[in-house]
Amino acid sequence: MNKTQIIISLISAFIGGIVATYLKAFLEKRKDIELSLNKITEDKYKSLLVFMACALDINKRRYFTISEQTENKTLEDYLSQIKEYYHHSTLYSPDNAIVSIREFIKSPSKKSYIKVAKKMRKEL
Repeated sequence: MNKTQIIISLISAFIGGIVATYLKAFLEKRKDIELSLNKITEDKYKSLLVFMACALDINKRRYFTISEQTENKTLEDYLSQIKEYYHHSTLYSPDNAIVSIREFIKSPSKKSYIKVAKKMRKEL
């Protein structure tokens, strides 16, 4: 090997190292962002399921610690809260989850609750 080939090999190794380091950092940051978004979505889904459970049976409220902007006192209050979550979910939920949430709002039942929960679980 002559000096030119050695220099080219060193430069190639150096550039390859820089590219590999940059790519690794980029992928790690992307993974962290995806994990953060997944956690946010999971938290929103948990809250929504709590409100849905309370909309089905207001007495279930005592089993949950709920942080509410306005206190929900009736089943209709919980349905209003669910409608608000529904409108927000159009930003982060897949279409099939949105449709099943809408079905729950139209006809709240244990069956539609389970359907929503399954769609959420499938996404997460």
